[in-house]
Amino acid sequence: MQPSVQRNLTWLALLGMAGNVLGALEVAPPPPPRAAKVEQPAPAEVVAPVSAAPEGDALKFRNGDQLHGTILGIEKGNLLQWRRDDVKAPLGFALDNVLELQLAPRPPKTARVPHRMVVELTNGDRLAGDIVTLNDKVLKLNTWYADTLSLKRSMVQRIASVAAAPDAIFTGPAGLSGWTTSENSRDGWKFKNGAFYSPLRNSCGVGRNVNLPDLANIEFDLAWRGQLYFQVGFYYEDLRNLYGSGGYAFQFNSSSVYLSRYGANRGQSNLGSNVEVPKLQNKTKVHVSIRVNKAKKAIALFIDNELVKPWTDAEAFAGNGKGLIFFSQGQGQYRVSNILVTAWDGRLDAGPVAAAAVAEDTLRLGNNDRVSGTIKSIGKGEVVVATSFMEMKVPLERVAQIDFADPKTEKTHRQAGDVRAIFLDGSRFTLAMETLSDAALIGSAESCGRVSTALDAFSRIQFRIYEARPASGAGDEWGDGDGENKEGKEL
Repeated sequence: MQPSVQRNLTWLALLGMAGNVLGALEVAPPPPPRAAKVEQPAPAEVVAPVSAAPEGDALKFRNGDQLHGTILGIEKGNLLQWRRDDVKAPLGFALDNVLELQLAPRPPKTARVPHRMVVELTNGDRLAGDIVTLNDKVLKLNTWYADTLSLKRSMVQRIASVAAAPDAIFTGPAGLSGWTTSENSRDGWKFKNGAFYSPLRNSCGVGRNVNLPDLANIEFDLAWRGQLYFQVGFYYEDLRNLYGSGGYAFQFNSSSVYLSRYGANRGQSNLGSNVEVPKLQNKTKVHVSIRVNKAKKAIALFIDNELVKPWTDAEAFAGNGKGLIFFSQGQGQYRVSNILVTAWDGRLDAGPVAAAAVAEDTLRLGNNDRVSGTIKSIGKGEVVVATSFMEMKVPLERVAQIDFADPKTEKTHRQAGDVRAIFLDGSRFTLAMETLSDAALIGSAESCGRVSTALDAFSRIQFRIYEARPASGAGDEWGDGDGENKEGKEL
């Protein structure tokens, strides 16, 4: 048997471990050698390669395997069609074996329009669009990715104004590839189930150039076992050296946080004193958001969507790089997941707000004025709100956020075939999938019925989302992080 055929057969045998391959496979012959000189011009019509990136899309299987290639579609009957350059015939995988489809960047097939609003549903889905109308039954949302959605008002939790839903500059982690570990770290960070895990009681870091913009929002989920003693550095150039190069770092302790600046030749200095954060004593998992305005030398920290404090550096901005570093300081063990870097519009009041029980609808204006009452309708660029003293008409362009009263909201139910489609900005849309092609994801959502969405609006699609399985660092053996802080075994 020829070596090339033997290699292909071995590869196909290993591939069978990831899932059932359906259909006959024909091994492609090796490509011919490239000619030294092209004698004829290229034909007038050139067919672009199917893959949108050098490695194309990626499948993640239940057994932990990963396979690159190009998604061709998903048919009714849960058969996923896949293409690889080294196999002639399309491959067919039973969808039961697939956990996630990661989509390579695609040229837009639909014109992308910046939307002014984001609608948050009661299940946590967030849909960007422009509001056409709202009444006591339906909110009509015009979108570039799914035409006009008719959303049940009872399933709308919040409406927020944005200049445009920002595209994600970086999302992850998807592995250790591209990340730099600290020098002299024999037992460093590990990647597992969509999250980074630090070694137990070992000081070391993991960093990456994530192309931090001058106006940046940095988000991630942090969980810990044992004593909290953890740092996150940002705007670093030297990813191996948290202490000896320029940048900023937040230090998280068991009940407080402080911000330090590091200069390449000037060492460390703190910006003010520690800020007490009592909730860190009773939790083992938090969502962190860091917002930076480089020109104004302003840095703000949010924990669980609540503002901890804004800082302003009186000296020149310390960071000359675009890197992000996570650093464990040897007192416990840490998990970092759901990393998201986006541009920021510079307003502290523009971030997500934690859900809270409210008896009345609440409308917040751009100048932070608040009006409570009942949102009666939206239409023709106006919000009609009935308050205890009068009925008001407020221009929609002045509205920063609307929170709907809890008694009016309705929880969504799980549907068979539900998938979670992750938008480019990190937000999500849950729907029961019918089919998927190279252009569209088609399915139905309890909030808006049957819908066809442009595939190039998403970065990944997660399957079997209600299974008790690790995903992006959540639901693993660490638990949900809301209970008592306990010591754990090293991974």
